[in-house]
Amino acid sequence: MFTAVKEEALCGRYSHCLSYYLSAVIEVSKAVQREVELESILSVIVEHTAVVMEADRCTVFVYDDEKEELWSYVGKGLNQNEIRFPVTYGIAGYAARTCQKANIPDAYDDERFNNEFDLKTGYRTRSVLCQPMINNEGTLVGVLQVINKKDGLHFDENDEMLIESLAAHVSIAIERAFLTEHYIENKKNQEMMNLSHDIQMGMLPNDFSVSKYVEIHAFISPTKEVGGDFYDFHFIAENLLCFTIGDVSDKGVPAALFMMMVKTLFRALSKKYTNPADILKAINSEIAEDNETMMFVTMFVGVLDINTGKLLYCSGGHNPPLILTGGGIAVELETDMGPALGLMGDANFKENTVTLDKDNVIFTYTDGVDEAKDGDGRMFTLKRLKHSLCRAHIGSLKALNDSVLAEVGQFTKDAPQSDDITILSVKYLGCTG
Repeated sequence: MFTAVKEEALCGRYSHCLSYYLSAVIEVSKAVQREVELESILSVIVEHTAVVMEADRCTVFVYDDEKEELWSYVGKGLNQNEIRFPVTYGIAGYAARTCQKANIPDAYDDERFNNEFDLKTGYRTRSVLCQPMINNEGTLVGVLQVINKKDGLHFDENDEMLIESLAAHVSIAIERAFLTEHYIENKKNQEMMNLSHDIQMGMLPNDFSVSKYVEIHAFISPTKEVGGDFYDFHFIAENLLCFTIGDVSDKGVPAALFMMMVKTLFRALSKKYTNPADILKAINSEIAEDNETMMFVTMFVGVLDINTGKLLYCSGGHNPPLILTGGGIAVELETDMGPALGLMGDANFKENTVTLDKDNVIFTYTDGVDEAKDGDGRMFTLKRLKHSLCRAHIGSLKALNDSVLAEVGQFTKDAPQSDDITILSVKYLGCTG
């Protein structure tokens, strides 16, 4: 932090000699350069400027171009933390609006002056000098204001020259502080997003060797560091593999938080219920309660009996998976499509059943796959996805998924990814007893 400045002229009583003028500018400039944080910089500016300008008070108003307001949360002699007002307001507003200096010998004789603060505090504003702060690009940074010249004098031409020079240094310091804070904030946000990504990915299973009777492979690629897609699988009984894939109706951190909640509920409730419809109903009941944001999630849940190949499955608004039986055949599973989860707490879900033969594959995916867009906005489509799967050899599931992703990539080329992409494939290897 800055050290207190002595309340005296820098070269004695001859306060407007050239030596004082140069020393004052250098003094404020050096003091400002020692600080990095915006709050500290504004405090230093206020403290030093009031002294070298021989003013009773000083305030730095920073311009908010989005709201077209001036604001300040520090001022010499002021007790309140922040002042904020539109640029149509007061003498400082005039200086900001017109980018012109305002030197007012008697504030109460000027119609632009607002005496509201004086009335509240009992303070008496007499003389006011406002200098707009303009950067090298000609953009308004703020307004430097001093009030009440000491000894009852008015601010003169020498004061105007001095505050103009001070304002040039102050504007640079303020912009430097904004850039520093912006850099630090971005770095913190990036670190937080990276941490969130690691936490989210850490919640998804990546050990696919769960049984000698099934092969599993999954892939996920969020459009941002974190997203709303997810998958999961685990055995809920010795012979029952429960798996799911889901897509939350948003992106970024809100979707990731919602996704984590849904996935946690899936793990817990799939241990209580063995039927997909009951699992979805229970999850829906939990997330629909107090869902003020009206976020929702589409989910597909399957329960595979590895002894028989019987697959019991249910869809909550999710696109139907494809079943690959070999020989270049990829067809959609028949589903009684239920509603997405989170919107209606009393929703019901219907199950379907299919019996898998040895080496049949269930290919589940989110709409980031079939709705992936190229540079002209055309979608990859379900038709292309089916053709891609039909052309692929059903060897390892990783090779199968990689083949699909490669075709999606060739289609979209350099177009930015428009949605999270997730694939979960399950291959039934048959049970030998």
